[in-house]
Amino acid sequence: MNKDTKILIPNIYYFFKSIQPNKFHFNLLLLSGLLLVPLQKTRSEQMFLKCVGKYEINRGALIKPDWVTSYLTINLDGLISTIDDKGIIKEGRTLIRRNSYTITHRDNKKNVKNIYKINGKHGTYSVISPQRNRTLIGTCQKGRG
Repeated sequence: MNKDTKILIPNIYYFFKSIQPNKFHFNLLLLSGLLLVPLQKTRSEQMFLKCVGKYEINRGALIKPDWVTSYLTINLDGLISTIDDKGIIKEGRTLIRRNSYTITHRDNKKNVKNIYKINGKHGTYSVISPQRNRTLIGTCQKGRG
C-alpha cells in the first residue's frame, strides 16, 4: 500500500504540470459560458378552451341574457389548471377521466367555490356554484392559448 501511494503522488504532480495554461483557461471560459446560457423550461401539456355559457335561472323571462365567457387552461398532467373569468384568474385542482375534465376551485378556507365540468367529446361544460346555488351551462371550443 505504501508503494501505491508513492507512485500516485508523482503521477498527480505530472498531471497538473502537463496541463497547459492556455487550454485550461479556454476550457474554463467555455464551461462558464455554458452555465450562463439559460436552459429551456419544460412545460407540461396544456389544453386551452374558450367557453361561453348562460346561467340557468328559475325566475321567469329574462330582460337581458347572462352570457359569460371563460377561458380555461387545463393541465393534462392532472395538476393545477387556471380559469380566466372576466379578467379574474382562478386556479383549481384538475381531475381527468376519459374524455371529461373536472376542475375544483376552492377558497382560502378550502371550501368549494365552483366546480367546472367539461365534456371533451361533446364540447359542453357546466359550472356548479354550491354556495350560490347557481348553475352555468354552455359550450366550449379549443382556443389557441
